[in-house]
Amino acid sequence: MRLKRLELAGFKSFAKKTTLSFDSPIVGVVGPNGSGKSNVAEACRWVLGEQSLKSLRGRKGEDFIWHGGANIARALRANVNVVFDNSDRQFPVDAPEISIGREISRTGGNQYFLNQASIRLKDLTELLHQASLGPSGYHIITQGEADKILLADPIDRRRLVEVALGLRIYEWQISETEKKLERTEENLKQAELLRREIVPHLKFLEKEVEKIERVREWRGELKALGTEYFLNERGRLDQALTELKKNEDITVGELTRLVTAQNEVSRILAEAKTFHPDSPTDSRITKLEKEFAELVSKREGVMRQVGRLEGIIESEKRQTGNSETNIATSKVAGWFDSINKILDGVAGSENLAAWQAALAEIKKITKEVESFDQSSEKQTPASSQAKAEYTNLVAELDKLSSALTRLEIEITEAKKDFEEKRHQESEVEKKAVELRFKITEEQSKLSNLKLEKDRLGLHEADFARELGEVGVLTDRELVNEVKSARAARANLGDKERAETKRKIDRLKMMLEESGLGSSDVLGEYEEVKSREKHLESEVSDLKVTARSLEQVKNELKQKIEEEFKLGLHKINRQFQEFFELLFGGGKAVLNVESSKGEREELGMGQGLEVDINLPRKRVRGLDMLSGGERSLTSIALLFALSQVKPPPFMILDETDAALDEANSRKYGDMIEELAKETQLILVTHNRETMSRAGAIYGVTMGSDGVSRLLSIRFDEAVSYAKE
Repeated sequence: MRLKRLELAGFKSFAKKTTLSFDSPIVGVVGPNGSGKSNVAEACRWVLGEQSLKSLRGRKGEDFIWHGGANIARALRANVNVVFDNSDRQFPVDAPEISIGREISRTGGNQYFLNQASIRLKDLTELLHQASLGPSGYHIITQGEADKILLADPIDRRRLVEVALGLRIYEWQISETEKKLERTEENLKQAELLRREIVPHLKFLEKEVEKIERVREWRGELKALGTEYFLNERGRLDQALTELKKNEDITVGELTRLVTAQNEVSRILAEAKTFHPDSPTDSRITKLEKEFAELVSKREGVMRQVGRLEGIIESEKRQTGNSETNIATSKVAGWFDSINKILDGVAGSENLAAWQAALAEIKKITKEVESFDQSSEKQTPASSQAKAEYTNLVAELDKLSSALTRLEIEITEAKKDFEEKRHQESEVEKKAVELRFKITEEQSKLSNLKLEKDRLGLHEADFARELGEVGVLTDRELVNEVKSARAARANLGDKERAETKRKIDRLKMMLEESGLGSSDVLGEYEEVKSREKHLESEVSDLKVTARSLEQVKNELKQKIEEEFKLGLHKINRQFQEFFELLFGGGKAVLNVESSKGEREELGMGQGLEVDINLPRKRVRGLDMLSGGERSLTSIALLFALSQVKPPPFMILDETDAALDEANSRKYGDMIEELAKETQLILVTHNRETMSRAGAIYGVTMGSDGVSRLLSIRFDEAVSYAKE
């Protein structure tokens, strides 16, 4: 890393933009007193973040802004920009060139820039520490600070040595670690305090959540039981409704059939009214019976005439008195007696069969009578007339018997036909009564089915209500599952149903009494629990962080102590060499304070004391040194510091002011040796020092109070002189 250039604009006496390029290992800045050459060193310190106004010879921020002159108005802002070659990436930035800028305005604005981008001072300080740079330290020694390291407090002297050794970055890391540790401990206290505050409330919420968890368990159990129970009930209802619909269809069909049959029977009964007693068929039977009675009456008249003839014949028999006649008369009388007996046997009878049998006997007797008449030669006129009349009467009786037989057959057939039709009517009436009974029975069944349907409707309404209640107590998923179930599963017995229903009712009552668990409480519990876990994790993390930071701090301190001891040994060796070179002998060493003072007790560490012994003099303390001796000792120590860990550049502002000519040459030799490792910018009046510079910037100031630069390179001057 190398300092390439310094750009100033409006800073102190540099009213106009001024650029100093540092192309030579040693660059001198010279000029008369009051010309503003020391402003170059102060500009470097200012741009690198110096916050002490006093060390920059100012009292307020506006003191660093060009205040105006005769011809140039005052500036509204001042800015300084320093550019480094970063090809070796000593700055942890992936850029070949690093530009650091600072700008201040009269309105109070104060900004820092890294490669023209705004950056915080904290980030800039960290970046500079990583490159072993900063606004203060041994790499920028301004006028009057050459012997600062000798006059400094032992602790401050130790700090300067630590900076020279590159330990400042570790101290800065320790400081940042302590800040982080302090913040961590503060955060830890706050987190633990918050935990203590919310733990009682969390315990209360945990009890409430336990209730809610029980409610969840009850809900889960209720959902499981409800799913099984309501699916079973849904199946039972579906089966009952299906069976009811089936029976209803059967009953309606049967009732329709019966009504149709009843209508047919009613039609038949309407036709059957023709067979009632007042019907034409009944009148025909009455007419036949009347005709039959008339024939019977007529037959009885004929029979009476037959009896009269018997009397006549009996009278003739008494009158004739002869034997043959008596014999004939006796035969006739016997025949008539037989006929009378036959007639007396059926007299008054309406039994057609009896009459037919009687007539058959009478015909038989009549044939005997006719046969006797033909054989008898002697007949009286009376008997002949009686016989003829008798024969006629028998013929008439035969006709009457035939007519009666015919009427009997007609009457029998008519009555049979009437009875058959009356029987048919009776059967139809019986069928009608049976149909009316069956219709009534089916109508009763249909009414019962409607009542059953209404009962199932009430049951279904109760089912829907109970399902809805359980759904409210659990979730809608149960309701949807039951409603969308395609296959009914009525697989629970009555005992199981009753037991499941009892459990469901008990769970419903428990859930209703529990208040169902407030979702707000659960949400609050989750929030508080999450917060408590977060705080617990945060406390744990903070404790781990605190231990880690404490460990890092201890490791850094240990590393500082180790590197400090090693570096101090190297510094003392170089210090002794430079001291002997400047004084021609003697002894110079930096020693750690032997006793633990108040600072050590406060944790500030042990400081460094300077122990010197001049040759040929009994001067052992710094207070006994002259101004020149003190300057030489400071130079020896500063150069010793730079040799242990050479800084990228050093700005020395008139550190050689108190040297005589002989010591100036020694100082010049030391500068040339130092320039092999470190880029040097020398603000000086010393000619010997100026002769060692490869390039010189002359600073002048006119009557307007503006600092201006004149530059020359010695190698160019030599070539010009040779020409």
